Amino acid sequence: MQIVNQDPKISDEEINDALFAEIQASLREEVSTERQRYDIARKDASSNVGKTHPILGKCVAAMPPREYFRLIKKYGHAEVHSKEFLKYFQKKFSDLSPNKI
Repeated sequence: MQIVNQDPKISDEEINDALFAEIQASLREEVSTERQRYDIARKDASSNVGKTHPILGKCVAAMPPREYFRLIKKYGHAEVHSKEFLKYFQKKFSDLSPNKI
């Protein structure tokens, strides 16, 4: 007795097209939700104006988590937390900087 598998054959081109379509859809979703993520960070920053946490101290910058982790991956933890970077961030994104350094 011989068992014949009737699985449909999928070409490499079809796989590449499906992968490309998935990547494009993900990028469109990323762009469409970016504004919402920054709005949440702005709301968080505005709620921390003039406040000091008993353990963490003053909040000097608020950014969306995805952006934060991208910066950490690209520049490293020490650079992103350096005083020079925070001063640059406060100048560039004043709406996301509730308190000055």
